[in-house]
Amino acid sequence: MNFWTIAAAAYVWTVIAAVTLTYREQKRRGEESPVYTLIGYVCCSVWPVVAAVMLVFYAPLLSDSEVSERDD
Repeated sequence: MNFWTIAAAAYVWTVIAAVTLTYREQKRRGEESPVYTLIGYVCCSVWPVVAAVMLVFYAPLLSDSEVSERDD
């Protein structure tokens, strides 16, 4: 198995878990709004991508003293 296969499988499992939890919560609350259901499912499928992008591109901000030490 290559990296992308594993990443895709992890993404699919995460989305399935999030959609299942969202579905159960909506049924427990008795919500029947198709708009909110659609929004919830779209958010469930998008947030793993957003989290992955944040992890890849995260760079802590350097303080002024750290910046001046790097310039020296």
